[in-house]
Amino acid sequence: MAPSKLTTQSLQFTLNQFFKTDLQQGRLDFLRNRTVKVVVSDIQLEFIVTLNPQQMAPRLKVIMTTHDADILFRGNMDDLFLLITQKVDPDTLFFRRKLMLIGDTELGLELKNYLDTIELQARLPKALYDLSEALAEEVLLSREARAQH
Repeated sequence: MAPSKLTTQSLQFTLNQFFKTDLQQGRLDFLRNRTVKVVVSDIQLEFIVTLNPQQMAPRLKVIMTTHDADILFRGNMDDLFLLITQKVDPDTLFFRRKLMLIGDTELGLELKNYLDTIELQARLPKALYDLSEALAEEVLLSREARAQH
C-alpha cells in the first residue's frame, strides 16, 4: 500500500522540525548526496531520506519509494521506537537481528553514531518526552511478559 502525499509531507515536516538545529549546524551533512532507506517492517512503511542542500537552508527530503538506497535501515516499530528513545542500544538490536543495516558500512556507522547522540529530553516538549518514556517502558514490559510465557 503506497502512503499518501499527506503522509509523505507530514513525515518530511516532522523530520525537518526534529532535526532543524542539526541541519543548521551541518551535523547531517554526511547525508549529502547519500540516501537512507528506512523500512518499518511491521507496518509496511518504507521511505528514503536524503539531504536536499539546494534550498536556502538544508532540509531532509522524504521520498516514498521501493527503490534501493545507499543503506537500508530496517526494524519493526517497537524496536525502532526503543532505539529512538535510547532504551535499547543499536548494537544490541543489530546483534539480536532486530535491526538491519545493509549497504554502505561507513554511512551506516555514521548514522548509528549520530542517532546515539540524540537527546530526546532536550528536543521534545516535556509532556511529549514524558509520554515517549512511558510508552517505551510499556513496550519493554510487554516484551518481558511475552518472554516469560
